[in-house]
Amino acid sequence: MEGTRRLAPSLGMTTAIIYLFSIIAVGMLIGAIRIRGIALGSAAVFFVALLAGHFQITLPSELTELGLALFVYSVGLQTGPRFFSIFKARGTAFLSVGLASTIAGAVMALLMAYLLKMPAHVAAGMYCGAGTCTPALAGVLDAVQRGNPTGVAPASVGYASAYPFSVLAVVLTVQWLPRILGTTARDAAARYLAEQASRNPPLEECAFRISNPNCVNMSITEFQTLHMTRAVICRIKHDGEIAAVRPDTRLGMGDVVLAVGEPDELAKLEHVLGDVAVEPMYDPTGNVASDLVVVSNRSTVGRTLREVQLWERFGIVATRVRREGIEMTPHGDLVLELGDVLRLVGARRDVMAAADVLGRQERRLDETSFIPFAAGLAIGAAVGLIPLPLPGGMEVRLGLSGGVLLVALILGRLGQVGPMRLYVPNAAKHFARELGLVMFLAGAGTGAGRALIPVLRETGPALPLAGAAVTLTMIAAASLTMFAMLRWNVLYAAGALSACMTNPPGLAAATQLSDTDAAALGFASVYPVALLGKIVMATILYVLLCM
Repeated sequence: MEGTRRLAPSLGMTTAIIYLFSIIAVGMLIGAIRIRGIALGSAAVFFVALLAGHFQITLPSELTELGLALFVYSVGLQTGPRFFSIFKARGTAFLSVGLASTIAGAVMALLMAYLLKMPAHVAAGMYCGAGTCTPALAGVLDAVQRGNPTGVAPASVGYASAYPFSVLAVVLTVQWLPRILGTTARDAAARYLAEQASRNPPLEECAFRISNPNCVNMSITEFQTLHMTRAVICRIKHDGEIAAVRPDTRLGMGDVVLAVGEPDELAKLEHVLGDVAVEPMYDPTGNVASDLVVVSNRSTVGRTLREVQLWERFGIVATRVRREGIEMTPHGDLVLELGDVLRLVGARRDVMAAADVLGRQERRLDETSFIPFAAGLAIGAAVGLIPLPLPGGMEVRLGLSGGVLLVALILGRLGQVGPMRLYVPNAAKHFARELGLVMFLAGAGTGAGRALIPVLRETGPALPLAGAAVTLTMIAAASLTMFAMLRWNVLYAAGALSACMTNPPGLAAATQLSDTDAAALGFASVYPVALLGKIVMATILYVLLCM
């Protein structure tokens, strides 16, 4: 008997894993089927899980929570580097979208509760399910437990009655958005990339002929100390011969130099050096190298370009740096990150020597820094447990997803936990996000599937229809705010709409519309507002209905 007791938990977990990945496999297979260009994608896992739950197949809640944590953590790490700058510039818009959806849904829930004479705990649970917000339900259950313990089960019933329709409605709406607005995902992606390019102008090359007497016989180092432009001079043609510039290279009248930088910065050089020269600056001898080097040596990560001293030690110029798909002009204060791609120009032997310092360890780019990765997850989970006081002595918590997302955004921006730097390859972020999503959907679906049919038998169609009305009201309020008032790009708005509904399957559908990060950025921008708004609003809704 003792041996049986020891073995049973192992068998139970093994069975759960078999169920989990069977549901995921079948769901993804069904989700790949397209009908008139529409596919459920990852959301199909939820509906397969609903069916499995109806037949009493269960999954441990810990698997569901782990999946949700991995999903939001990966989204936060992906968008963190740009989130705070965007929120600073457009924070009011994010608040408008998130709160419009949250408040409109609460008003409709109040109306449905009044018309259907719904108990307070049932209506509050229905509101949480209509917004697919499990952390909000946790807050409601906490409030119900303190005032009316018998209302805990009915609140969960209200949640389960509204949840499935909300998942399906958001996934389909996200896929239909481009058609509804009379555009295509491809056109929207082109506009988004153009907007990004306007904020981060692409770097260009331009050659200039020295005609300013004040620049003659000035060394490159002396010219740079004037700080007249951020463009970088990398080559010089003197007496018909092309060479890489070095710190002691001097400018001569009639020499032609090649510079790299943003258009505005290059225009400054024209005023300082001389007219634009239309001349080839390619060195046919091969003595001037222009190579891409990936920063992969951890001893250089976290140091600035000035500290690495590429110019002083090797006499080479870094003309471009690409990070997270964005190309920038290098400057001395630029802190090098693992995976940065530098364009180095100089004599071939010097470029190779600098490459030995910066890279030559590309295999490390496939390795995740697991210590800060795990520490960030642990800190995020702990943050989600911190109670936030409300008037009247009530408390709310961000929950697992809210705490983890908040910490992930900060980590994505800072790139480190204390002295430990965080690096997660893009492939690893994508894998963690997709795995976490389907694990969450499988767990949430089986949980809802066990309760769905009993709920429908008990309440009839009235409760699910009321939940559907709340869901559609939230979607409509968010859409009107994003498109009629703010004129957002449809891809960005698709991610933001998924965030308004705190709906991970919606984000999965939104990211499939294009290869850009617009949907993920929109999701991360609005999600904190929508999540906290629903947690607070659900509790307020319950209190108002009790009154």
